[in-house]
Amino acid sequence: MEQLSIGIDLGGTYIKAGVITNQGKAIRQWKIPTEGQQGGPAVVRRMSDLVAEILESPEVASKRDSVVGVGIGSPGLVDQRAGTITRPVNIPNWEDAVPIKKIFEERHGLPTQADNDANACGLGEACFGAGRGKSVVVALTLGTGVGGAIVVDGKVFHGSRGYAGELGHTCVDPEGPPCACGGIGCVEGYASANAIARYATELVAQGRHKSYLVDWSRDGTPITSKMVYEAAVKQDPLALRVIARAGRYLGVAVSNFCVALNPEVVVIGGGASAMGDLLFDHIRREMEMRVYFSPYYTTEVCRAQLGEDAGFTGAACLALTVR
Repeated sequence: MEQLSIGIDLGGTYIKAGVITNQGKAIRQWKIPTEGQQGGPAVVRRMSDLVAEILESPEVASKRDSVVGVGIGSPGLVDQRAGTITRPVNIPNWEDAVPIKKIFEERHGLPTQADNDANACGLGEACFGAGRGKSVVVALTLGTGVGGAIVVDGKVFHGSRGYAGELGHTCVDPEGPPCACGGIGCVEGYASANAIARYATELVAQGRHKSYLVDWSRDGTPITSKMVYEAAVKQDPLALRVIARAGRYLGVAVSNFCVALNPEVVVIGGGASAMGDLLFDHIRREMEMRVYFSPYYTTEVCRAQLGEDAGFTGAACLALTVR
């Protein structure tokens, strides 16, 4: 029997939504401005109004009885058990815990689940993306930071108190730089898109390297991870050095995940994942050296498949899997 679920991906700029089937097919997508400057209560109303619009749309209204629930992926602190969201990034006047599960269920009469946006993206990849059919999936998102998710048998693993899966804050260098989380030497400080750009900028500033990055930033243009990738494709030594460093530290972290969790696949998404094997090969080399069972079993490392649809797809999966 076909089931439908509604996924909401709350971002700082846009709220994205979609309706998917229990086979992973997207029926329709929506995208509206978040208008975060209006504050948290207004954003919650916009999200709820969007769900009402979706339920009344021609694609869904005729199949209303097939809709099993709503899932919400959000930045900030998400308490999955209580169904609350606190302090989402880039949305002012949202300091207190908002009981979004209660609000949505009372208005729409549908079971509602909320989770961290990285967990939602990881669940989407595990259910209908690069990890489909795998029993244990580790997902990483390389963006402004490094997001993570652990999915076991089609469900997000949250740990005893809901804090599991913050993989970007795994320490890979106990003498490393301080992290915004309060820790030291987190992999996020070495392998996020921002960290890659920052290290490249530091090397260029030394004035001792010939590089496309030197030429491209001469007019003050900020160096980005995309620029590093484009230079690396041209076999630029400085860019290749930057990627090798990021891949090495990421490989240390992934090796630890493999030893602890023995996943079938590590799925990597986010902007920096576009580097593909230029980055992934360094990860794989570290895994060969550090994972004790690597001679007998190799964990696959691959790029995420869902792209910009991962957020709402994963959120919709929450409604399908957490019931």
